[in-house]
Amino acid sequence: MKKLTKVFKKETRKIFKVFLEPTFIYLTIVGNSILMIATVIVYYLEKGPKSQMKTYFDSLWWGISTITTVAYGDILPQTFWGRIIGIALMYTGTVLFISFTGLIVSGLMKEEVEEEMVPLQQEIQLEEEKQKKIEESLKEISERLERLENTILKTGVKK
Repeated sequence: MKKLTKVFKKETRKIFKVFLEPTFIYLTIVGNSILMIATVIVYYLEKGPKSQMKTYFDSLWWGISTITTVAYGDILPQTFWGRIIGIALMYTGTVLFISFTGLIVSGLMKEEVEEEMVPLQQEIQLEEEKQKKIEESLKEISERLERLENTILKTGVKK
């Protein structure tokens, strides 16, 4: 039980760390701003006797259910521009939730990925050192061959 509690605390800390990242905060502000602007515009576009959106709260309900892709269908925009804004909210919601999911997963997996990278980086470094030694050996062989050729040319020995 102690181990489970320790793991839970560690993972909770990671999630809160992600929530405090500037990108997460930026996406939250942008997403909520888009939602508020869209719901206000749709509220004013949909005013009328046949409208399903009688109050701003109805418009907000519609906007939240649309941007979260739940879309209950209990309240729908009736105007062309209201529906266009609805389509935009659907795409915005999808992009936002994909982005949030990516941020959270990368925040949770960061340590594990770094742990996996250390041996790979060490292996790459060893390979680079081997490559450098091979290049030095080839350079040395090339220089020796050049000296041999020059000696052969100077002494006049023919093939």
